[in-house]
Amino acid sequence: MDAGVDNAAVTRSAARQLIEAGNIPGDYVNRDKITEIDGILARNKGQVGEALAVAKKQYSMEHYARTTGLLPAELVSALRVEARKLADTNTRRIDIKVPVTGNTPRRLGSLPNPLFQEHSELFTALYNSAEFRALLSEVIQTPILDATFEDEKITGTHQSRVGDTHGWHWGDHEFAFIFISEAPSIEHGGMLQSCPHTAWDKTNPAVHERLAEGTIRTYYHGAGESYIFKTDTSLHRTVPIETEGVERIIINLTFASFRDWLEEKSYETTNAVYTD
Repeated sequence: MDAGVDNAAVTRSAARQLIEAGNIPGDYVNRDKITEIDGILARNKGQVGEALAVAKKQYSMEHYARTTGLLPAELVSALRVEARKLADTNTRRIDIKVPVTGNTPRRLGSLPNPLFQEHSELFTALYNSAEFRALLSEVIQTPILDATFEDEKITGTHQSRVGDTHGWHWGDHEFAFIFISEAPSIEHGGMLQSCPHTAWDKTNPAVHERLAEGTIRTYYHGAGESYIFKTDTSLHRTVPIETEGVERIIINLTFASFRDWLEEKSYETTNAVYTD
C-alpha cells in the first residue's frame, strides 16, 4: 500500500513539474505584461462563475466552448487593438491546397508565429499567463501545456477576400483557443463549422466520409468573442467569405495535452500554412 501511495505521489509530482516546465516564456515575451494580464484575470474571477459553468458543460458535450464571458472587456479591447496591428503589419498571403487534409483549400492571410514573436506584447503574454491557463484548464477539465512545436504556439489568419476560407482540417495539438478580433455579420460567411469526434488518418484523411459519419455544428462569433475547442478530433473549417469588403481576423493560441507530449508528431499543416 505504501509503495502504491508513493508511486501516485511521484506521478503527481512529475505531472506538476511538466506543467511548470511547459510554461517558461521565451526571451521575446514581456514578463511585465504577463503580470499585468494575470492581475486583470485574477480581479475578474468573481465575475465569471455562471459563464464558466456554461462553458464547462458545453465543452463536455461538444468539445467546443464559447469563452467570451470569461475575459473582461478591458482585456478584449486591448487584444483587438493588437490583433488589428498585427494583421495590418502582415504581408503573407496563401492560396494552397493541403494534401494531408485531403487537398482542402487555404485561401487567406497567414499570420505566422515569428510575426508574434517580433511584434506582439499582449498575445505572447496571454499565452504564458498562469491565470489564463488555469481558466482554460477549468473549462476543459485538464491541464494545458505549451505546444510541442514553436511555430504553432501562436498564429493567426486574416480573411478579407471573397472565397477566403480555412478549409476542412484537424489540428496537430489537442487544444486551440481562438480570439476573434474582427468578424463579418453572419450573412457574409466566416462562421466556424466543426464535426467533433472524428479521427484524422494522415495517410487517408477521407474528409467527406468523416463529415458524413458525424454531426457538423456551425457557430457564429462576432468581433471580440472567443472560444476553445478540441482540434485533434474535431474536423473543422471556416465558411468561405461571401461578400467583398468584409474581413475576419482571428488569433489562434495552440496548447498541448500530456498526450501530445508523449506522442511522436509531424506538423504538415502548420508548415504548409504558416511557414515560408
